[in-house]
Amino acid sequence: MSMDWRNNANSTAFGEGAARHDPARGAVAKTVFTAEEARASGMTEYQLRHRWLTVPTPGIRLWDLGDLPWREVVEAVSSLPGEHYLSHSTAARLWGLWLPHHLEEDWPIHVTGRKGESGARRRPGIQGHKAGLDDEDVVELDGLRLTTPERTWLDLSTQIKDPVWLVAAGDALLQRSKGPARPDGVVGENPLCTLAKVDAVLGRRRRTKGINAARQARELIREGVDSPAETLLRLIIVDAGLPEPVVNQEVWLSPTLKRRPDLHYPQWRIAIQYDGRGHGEATQLNSDIKRDSDFTDHGWESVKAADDIYRSDGARQFLERLRRAIHRQTRVTSTVTVV
Repeated sequence: MSMDWRNNANSTAFGEGAARHDPARGAVAKTVFTAEEARASGMTEYQLRHRWLTVPTPGIRLWDLGDLPWREVVEAVSSLPGEHYLSHSTAARLWGLWLPHHLEEDWPIHVTGRKGESGARRRPGIQGHKAGLDDEDVVELDGLRLTTPERTWLDLSTQIKDPVWLVAAGDALLQRSKGPARPDGVVGENPLCTLAKVDAVLGRRRRTKGINAARQARELIREGVDSPAETLLRLIIVDAGLPEPVVNQEVWLSPTLKRRPDLHYPQWRIAIQYDGRGHGEATQLNSDIKRDSDFTDHGWESVKAADDIYRSDGARQFLERLRRAIHRQTRVTSTVTVV
């Protein structure tokens, strides 16, 4: 019988307190574990049939204690016997790639096995895939077997239908090593890979599903992007026919002062900043005011975008502000044609 382990884990049919104090509960110090781990810890076959244990998929046991711990489930699936690798949106979440909302809470767990070999698991709660996997496509890290960042991104091209989000996931591969801190619980360090590795995986998988979307997105991914909002902002600008701005590079405003705008046009001395969520806090607000003042004091103009760029009217208004700034700065610097 197929079982939805998300709903089962949220069941209140069994008391959390009772399960927590049961002697069998202490045998394995995990909420989710494999049957092999349980036997190795001394649990008996009788205890493995405990009424507070559920079997979300063969080979895995889950204490029914409320919210389902996604990371523990992933670790348990990864440790099941067989040659299979966490992949697609599951691997993307582990690598900390930027994803659309419907994939940030994605179930089931995705695993991929090599074509012609056992290991791709089609079980309740697990979406199995079969694909060509070279040694360069997989890695073992922090006890997890998963596809590499670049291969994970390629596989996402079959799940992400919005090309902007596929570019954003690609930008996430190439974040600055000294950029914003990575989220808790993810694996790897920035940058997760290089453009050369992205090109290499595209070259190895020339006929794979989603390859055309991935190739188109590859032309638009950039190094050094700090957030998916910055990706969206850049693509809005380019899609409007304006020149592509420089991404997250330091600008020397004077021999002793440098700043790093999110995007900028050096030819017009225009800094483009995304001041969205989190920029309303007092400390960040003061920092933003000082940043903008530094640009203004040195002959630059700052153009800001906020969360309204996710709406068509907000994007339109931002582009109007940007075009006006280009016209103003053109009179100061040089004569150019603005689309």
